[in-house]
Amino acid sequence: MPSLASRRNFLKAMVVATSLIALWKLGSNGVLSPHTNKSLTPFTSWYVVQYSDYTPSLSLSNYVLTVDGQVNNPLQLTYQDLTQMPSISLRDTIQCVSDSYFLKADVEWTGVPLKHVLNMAEVKPNAIKVVTFGADGYTADLPLYKAMEEDTLIVYKVDGKPLPGPHGYPVRLAVPRWWGYCYTKWLVRIHVTDKDYLGYWESRGYPDVAKK
Repeated sequence: MPSLASRRNFLKAMVVATSLIALWKLGSNGVLSPHTNKSLTPFTSWYVVQYSDYTPSLSLSNYVLTVDGQVNNPLQLTYQDLTQMPSISLRDTIQCVSDSYFLKADVEWTGVPLKHVLNMAEVKPNAIKVVTFGADGYTADLPLYKAMEEDTLIVYKVDGKPLPGPHGYPVRLAVPRWWGYCYTKWLVRIHVTDKDYLGYWESRGYPDVAKK
């Protein structure tokens, strides 16, 4: 099983030098460096880390988010379904555990509390975890208590605009105060389980409780 240091080195190798330079560039709208905490990070300066070379291209016309597993009321939600649900917007700093200074972005998410969707699905009493699946095959897990926090979001906008393609369009997860490997991009499935399931990085030695 790779060590934390090994995974950090692996992820650093995935991020090309131009991405690091971009983090220091001034955005076209005059936004200051994301490290000041006084502004939002322009899309052009977001870091990009993903576990494979495959970047999904999803269409709104046939997008479906499946909610299944230990629930009484499985769901098939379209993009329109999600955008018509009660939503909240919040400021957050998404950070990669491999380099939390350079690989971060200050953003404003807009989306539906995951708790709202889980309540619609009627989670069974024996459930302990929520597993999220990306269209690229990526998985991450959350303890049920974290999934039920008010600001754990199913996100469809960032900074008031649709998500950029490399950052999870049309829907991703946002998990404030936890590391970025929990923020599943291109979200297509939410599976509620009574098993101690471990996601992609969690199964490779990363903390299952991913508090920053």
